[in-house]
Formats: sequence, structure tokens, C-alpha cells
Amino acid sequence: MEGTLYDKVVAAIENNELQAYYQPQYNPKKGVIGGAEALVRWIKPDGIIIPPNQFIPELEDKGQVSIVDWFIAEEACKLINELKEKAVKISVNFGREHAKDANFIEKLDNILQVYGVEKNLFGIEITESDVVADKDDVIAWVNRIVEAGYTVSIDDFGSGMSSLSFVKDVPANVLKIDKSFLEDNCESEKGRITLESVFYMSHRLRLTTVVEGVETKEQLDFINTCDCDYIQGYIFSKPVSRDEFYVMCTEEAPISVDYIDPFRNSTAFGQIRVLVDAVYKKFPLIIFINLTRNSYHIMKKENYIETSIPATGSYDEGYNLVKSYCSPEDYEALEKAFLRENLLDAYARGEKRVLRIVRQCDTRGSYHRIAIEDYFMENPDSNDIFMVTFLHNVDFNEETYVGDTRSPILDSYSIDWHL
Repeated sequence: MEGTLYDKVVAAIENNELQAYYQPQYNPKKGVIGGAEALVRWIKPDGIIIPPNQFIPELEDKGQVSIVDWFIAEEACKLINELKEKAVKISVNFGREHAKDANFIEKLDNILQVYGVEKNLFGIEITESDVVADKDDVIAWVNRIVEAGYTVSIDDFGSGMSSLSFVKDVPANVLKIDKSFLEDNCESEKGRITLESVFYMSHRLRLTTVVEGVETKEQLDFINTCDCDYIQGYIFSKPVSRDEFYVMCTEEAPISVDYIDPFRNSTAFGQIRVLVDAVYKKFPLIIFINLTRNSYHIMKKENYIETSIPATGSYDEGYNLVKSYCSPEDYEALEKAFLRENLLDAYARGEKRVLRIVRQCDTRGSYHRIAIEDYFMENPDSNDIFMVTFLHNVDFNEETYVGDTRSPILDSYSIDWHL
């Protein structure tokens, strides 16, 4: 057949040779299909399959891949509509050329409206390489997509060399971890630590995680210890046709995924995440302090503290900033509670912790009682004096909050911390 590749693809769509296939994404905690990635397949009349890598890259290079993206998006919406209450979220790949399309959101909205598809059932995948290749335009595009109410996944995360430099800037909702992390079958210690670190970062950034390319029981067992949200790979299913996926979604029987209980199996990562979540429930503000180096770092829940107090910096400067919000009559009490020299003296006396309740004045002039717990910590690799401070609201009498007899509750004071 003569003509350009683009012409051939158009003809393939008209002749029903281009088809959408779906690779399920499994929820390992519930044992059910939680979503799918829509993929393109070119199946000739004689049954010969033309792999995507034989035509998609050329279309991308020529800026012509959008015709395939929109075709797959419409096919996915048709299937979601047909599945009705059995529908799961289906994600579709969109190339970076769409970033320059001012009408992208309008086109996508129209397709979803035609088939009656809710936005929470349609996801958009953008590859890491596309972000790196055209960072500014793609990030602006992703911002528009998210603002329009869609979910965005960063696909093939870790396949390139620039992942950590852009993940903080891309407002994505989902991180799809590339199969390259699994190449050693999760057998090397360095490989496992690297993968654990990716999951830890994702959880801290509140990103949903999907691991791609899972093929072996060893990979699955380790990934389950990392508290992964969804698993995609041949261990559960290869990409399947529309009809096969329809049957999968409508079956009532759950999928067996051999989920590993992080408590029963003593998996450190799973236990640590649960522990951190529990600590945050009680202490919405945690401060790590190096008294020797005069530094601090605030761990906080979202929106708990305003930008008037930096998240990290010089402890003395932080103290002076806090002092600037305090009434002059409270300076003496403030120094007892927060001055670094006083805390160093307490450590030198052998104190293990310092507990206190203070009165804090918010920006509306209302007073609240805040329990502050300082714990001196030791590090075998350093002679520095470390301290971890926990803060939380209390609604009981000061007399009931007495800990170590060597750690008296210091004087109460009023202060506006802009918390």
C-alpha cells in the first residue's frame, strides 16, 4: 500500500485494524482489578500484529501521534460506558505534542460527555521522557489537565536520568514505576533499597503508586512489602482485547494476589509507614533540631503551618522569628522554653526530655493550649546534640500532663506562631 505512515494509520482506523487493548492494574490489598492502561494494537486482516514500537515512534517524531491517542481515548470511553457500575479507571497515553494544543481540555471533555464518562474514571499518562524533552510546556499542560479535574500519571518513572529533578515540579497524581527497577528480580540489596526509597518518596508526596512489568513471584513478594497501590504486569495478565477485559471486570471472583501482611511478615517498610501515619495523627507538627549545628527541619501535615515560618533553616533565626510574634511581657517565658542555650543546659544536666504546655494566640486573637514535647536524641555516628520536638493541641488541664519528674512543665505564655 502506497502513502505515508500517517495515511496507513488513518486507513487502519477506518478498517478496524487499530484496536485498543487493556492491561489490568491490580489492587494487591483487595485482590481486585483497580484500573487498566489502554494500549494500541495494529492487527492486520491476516492476523499479523504490528507492534507499537514499529509505528508509534515515527508518528511521534513527525508530530502525528495525536490521531492514535484520540482514537484510543474514545475506545476507552466506549468501554467505560458499557461497563457501567463495573467500570474501573482506564488510563490513556498522550504524547507531548498535545501540550501545544490549546483546545486539548475541550476536546477531552467533549469525548467524555458524549459517552457519559465521569472524569474520575479516565486517566491521562505522560511518559517521563516527554516531560524531560519539553519540560516547561509539559508541566504547564499537566497543570491545566489537573485543574480541569483529571488524574495524571507519570509513566516509565525511573527509565531516564532526570526523574528526581522534575517529579517535584510535575503536579501528577500517580507515579508508574518503570520495570527497570525489577531487572535483578529484587534480589540485590541495593536494588531493594532503591525501590523502597521510591515508594517512600511517593508516599510522602501523596502519590498513588503503580509498578509496571511485574513478572515473577519474587518481585511480587517484595513489592507487596513496600505498600504498593497497584501492580501491572504479566504475573497477572498480559494486555487483553476489549472483550476479554470486559469479562474480567464483570467477574465477581476476586483475583488472588498473595498479599503480604506487613505485620505478620515483619516487613520493615510497611511497619514504618503505618507507624509514621499513626504519629502524624497525634502530632501534626514535628521538628527535627540539631542544637549543635544550630539548624532545624519541620515535618508537617499539609496546611498546618504557614510560610511565615520556614520549613528549614537556622534554629536561632527561627527562634527570633517566633519571638517577633510574642508580646514583650512573654519574652522571659519564651526564653525558658525555646532559647537554644537553655536547651543545651538541660541536656548537660542529663535531661532526657522536656515537656511543657503553652498558650498560643492565633491570628484571630483566640488562645489555644499547645503541648510541646522535646526529646534529646543520640546518634552513634555524630557527637552533635539532636532533638525531636512534637507539638499538638490539648484540651485537658496542665496538671494532668506530667511526665518525667526531672522535666518540669515550663511557664505558660501567649504567642502567635501563625499555626
